[in-house]
Amino acid sequence: MIMICSLLGCSLSSRSSQTIIVSRDSEIPLTEHWVVKSVVSGDRLIVKKIFQRRTLQLCGLSDLTSNSKRYVEKKVKQPPETMPITFAGKDEKGIWYGDMWVNTENNNDEESITGLLLLNGLAKLSKDYYNCPNGDSFKLAENSAKEKKFGVWSSK
Repeated sequence: MIMICSLLGCSLSSRSSQTIIVSRDSEIPLTEHWVVKSVVSGDRLIVKKIFQRRTLQLCGLSDLTSNSKRYVEKKVKQPPETMPITFAGKDEKGIWYGDMWVNTENNNDEESITGLLLLNGLAKLSKDYYNCPNGDSFKLAENSAKEKKFGVWSSK
C-alpha cells in the first residue's frame, strides 16, 4: 500500500491498492463537476459545463509517456458522466490549469488523475509543480514511482 500525505497531514487507509489520499485545504479552489468532451493528450483535456467550454491543463506535469493519453482516456470513460475538477487558475492564453478526480475501482472514492499519472511513472513533475493544488502530494507520488522504477523512471 502506498499512502500519499496531503498538505494537512496523513490519514491511514486499509485499502491494498496504491492510493493517493488528499485532503482539501481551504486554499484549494472549490471542485466543480464538468463533462470531459475529449482527451487531447495525457495532460490536456477539453471539458464542458452547460454552455461553458474550457481547456484543462493538468497542473504540474512534464515528460509524459506515450501511454499517458490512453491511461487518462480509460479513467474518464468510467462512470459517472461528470468529473470533479479543481481549477487552480488560468494562464495568459486562457488555458485553465488544475486537477481532475477520477473514481477508484470500487467507485466509492476519488483519486487525483495527476497523482495517478505520477504514481504510475507516466509523467514527471514540472519545475513549477509547487504552484499546483496538492503539489506536495504530487512530489510524494513521483518519489514513489522513482523508488519502484516505474515508467519514465524504469531505466534510471
